[in-house]
Amino acid sequence: MKTVHLVQHTHWDREWYFTENDSKAVLYYFMDDLLQRLEDDNTLGPFVLDGQTVVIEDYLSVAPQQETRLRQLIEQGRIVIGPWYTQSDFLVVGAESITRNLLLGQADCQRFGDAMPVGYVPDSFGQSAQLPMFLQQFAIDHAVIWRGWSEHNVPFSEFSWQAADGSKVTTAVLPWGYGCAKWLPDSPSACLTALQPILEKQTRFSLTGNVLLPNGNDQSPFEYRVPQLLDQLNQQQDEYRFVRSSFSQFFQSLESTNVTLPIYQGELISPKYMRIHRGIFSTRVDIKQLNARLEQTLSQHLEPLLALNWRLGLPYPQHAVDNIWREAMKSHAHDSIGGCNSDRVNAMVKNRLESGLEMAQQLIDLNMKMLAEGISAQLDGKKIIIFNARPQISAGLVEVTIYTPEQDFRVVDGEGNECRWQIVEEGRQDMSIIVQELSNSTETTWYRKCRLLLEVADIPACGYQTLYLQEGVRAECDQQVESVVKLENPWLLLEANKQGILTLTDKRNQQTYHHVLQLVDGGDAGDNYNYSPPFNDWLINSDDFLTSVTGQQGVLQSSLTLNWQMAVPEDLAARNARRANGELDVTMTITLAHTNTWLDVAISVNNTVRDHRLQVLLPTNVQQHIHFADQPFGLIERQNMPPEMAVWQDEQWTEAPVALYPMQSQVMMYDEKRGLCVLTEGLREYQIPENQQDVMAVTLLRSVGWLGQANMPYRPGRASGMVLPSPDSQIQGMHHFKLSLLAMNNGADSTFWRDVERVRGNLHAWLATGWSRFRTNPHGRVFPPHFSILSWDTELHFSTLKKAQHSDALVVRAWNPTARTLARGSITTNGEVAAATLAETTLQTDRHQESVPTCAPATCVINFGGEKTC
Repeated sequence: MKTVHLVQHTHWDREWYFTENDSKAVLYYFMDDLLQRLEDDNTLGPFVLDGQTVVIEDYLSVAPQQETRLRQLIEQGRIVIGPWYTQSDFLVVGAESITRNLLLGQADCQRFGDAMPVGYVPDSFGQSAQLPMFLQQFAIDHAVIWRGWSEHNVPFSEFSWQAADGSKVTTAVLPWGYGCAKWLPDSPSACLTALQPILEKQTRFSLTGNVLLPNGNDQSPFEYRVPQLLDQLNQQQDEYRFVRSSFSQFFQSLESTNVTLPIYQGELISPKYMRIHRGIFSTRVDIKQLNARLEQTLSQHLEPLLALNWRLGLPYPQHAVDNIWREAMKSHAHDSIGGCNSDRVNAMVKNRLESGLEMAQQLIDLNMKMLAEGISAQLDGKKIIIFNARPQISAGLVEVTIYTPEQDFRVVDGEGNECRWQIVEEGRQDMSIIVQELSNSTETTWYRKCRLLLEVADIPACGYQTLYLQEGVRAECDQQVESVVKLENPWLLLEANKQGILTLTDKRNQQTYHHVLQLVDGGDAGDNYNYSPPFNDWLINSDDFLTSVTGQQGVLQSSLTLNWQMAVPEDLAARNARRANGELDVTMTITLAHTNTWLDVAISVNNTVRDHRLQVLLPTNVQQHIHFADQPFGLIERQNMPPEMAVWQDEQWTEAPVALYPMQSQVMMYDEKRGLCVLTEGLREYQIPENQQDVMAVTLLRSVGWLGQANMPYRPGRASGMVLPSPDSQIQGMHHFKLSLLAMNNGADSTFWRDVERVRGNLHAWLATGWSRFRTNPHGRVFPPHFSILSWDTELHFSTLKKAQHSDALVVRAWNPTARTLARGSITTNGEVAAATLAETTLQTDRHQESVPTCAPATCVINFGGEKTC
């Protein structure tokens, strides 16, 4: 006899085709009913509140007077909460976001009671291979998931899931989803009739006699009559024994069987039984870029800067930072960040991210102003603060924008030595927009506005250095710019022919890459969930549409700018008719710094056409069947051609398992002789085309006009979501993209990974003009002209530096991006260092001896004993 564990729950989408305002109104009445039913009948419960504490936050925002009632039921274990703050996507959002989601979610749970010790992920569009690692770092041993699993991954719905670093969690799959047993009839006989086919499907892949039966659905009311039917169901048949249960009770029963579970390692993105919606990785690329920018700004600029200033005695606005993270996480749910929403909701998602950036940038400006204010000038001139977030001494190129009335100026270091710089862009600036005192002036004050590329060296680790802008003094460094037709330095050569076709030569090993960075535009007959090619697509590349090529060489870098006017169809109907009645204006600027081993690429697209997808191609001529991409805190190996493509139609999969993949920012294909790696800013999708297995195609944008559609080539059958027009998802207008291209001359060796970290960079420059939109009183503290909190001798890649969540300590985190174990390395600081988990709990280990496995983070907590530096 099989034991059926009935778990009652709701799945609560905060927004989708409806807004969060709609959701809160429904939540008010849902929770009112739930609380009353549980209070009236002590036998009811436990009830799972979707594993996300934002539901509590939303409810109490509209019913604050109900907190005591809610808290009592949580403390009694009859309402089960957490461990997440929101039900996040795990393939598109960043590693720090996932970490903070659990960190803040568990903090919420501690305020109300205990967190559910289960990594419940009912609806994420695919599962990251890193999920077991994240859960184990927060002492969570179990996971319940839905989408992404099939027997092609592991033959049973219960298994031990292992991350690359060795972390394991016991995992149970809901093979037919969290809503498979929704809306059960009140009559025992009718209920049993309804359950028979459901249970037959639920038990099909079960390894033991314990079966999960989730009773609930999207925003569905509590089915309070179902539990009382269980005794009668047990009396009417002897195949199943029905019990009121929870996910934790299910795992206890599973473990009591002493059955050895199969071990699975890897991601779960199989769409055999449930759609994972390959296409959300590039839907609404404007939202993806905003989110990536916010994540980077928070974890690698604002938080490290606040940590620095906190050590210098300035306040750390913890609650303000947490609020930015929380608002960002409200945009990280699978639908929200996926962009598969109504236009109104996508506008709200975008607004939250823009608001977070606005707040973060204001905090950065105020803290840079306070930092500069405390530094006593060593020389004449305006102070330029170079801030280095990384825990290693850094050098390189950093951008800074200056406003000056003078034609001549120079930049010097603290010893008076002149720094080299190059003007990247120049214009005029109305200063009344910037200087508050000039805003009411009757005359316009115009200054030169120069965006400079500045060469700096020896910037202290997790610290700053002070330079000086001296105006009215002629610079000694040569600012002459020469015209060029190619880019070249000691490592790379890039040449363009008359059509604008680019050839890259790696001078280190004489390997040549032809036709790099070609643009290809094709049709998109899909929706917000899925890219889908038209049944007879018409691909148009950039080769025949070049209008100009210009190049220039400066003191620090050289650049080529290519302009195309691509004749393309204006919509799907025109593409089907082979009419090129629209135009895409595209500008690509490729930059090669004289000291860098990579190309920086900026692409601007005026998107005036619809129903299409634009990609940039990177042919590698590498004859391998695998490639690599980054994932949260790690690297993953993937097949160029998924073997399931041979069987998906015969097995009637819900979606084609095409080689359309997510990334955090990096994808690479290489062998022992050659290879290419691309690093992007906010572009989350790439493809290995079926007919070009040596090509990496990075999606720049896709334009579609529907939330959901039916019967697409890559996704046959019903429409996903709602058949609802979403014209804003055509994302008309100007779009700007950035990526960097690295040639690989010796595989993924340590030199390559150092270059990858250099590409990502963490140098920030700020000019202390004395102007400010907002006045503040002086803080009265004095800071040194240069300062460092700590240095970390490690090959690990930097993730964040922040104040600890619940103590007066600092947290510094790095991660191992390579496929091999790396030494943790030693930290030099005047505080006491202890290794810790992502949950910021101390580990009992010697940090100087411990190594860091592949795809693993290394977190250290530093306690300074309560003393500030200044």
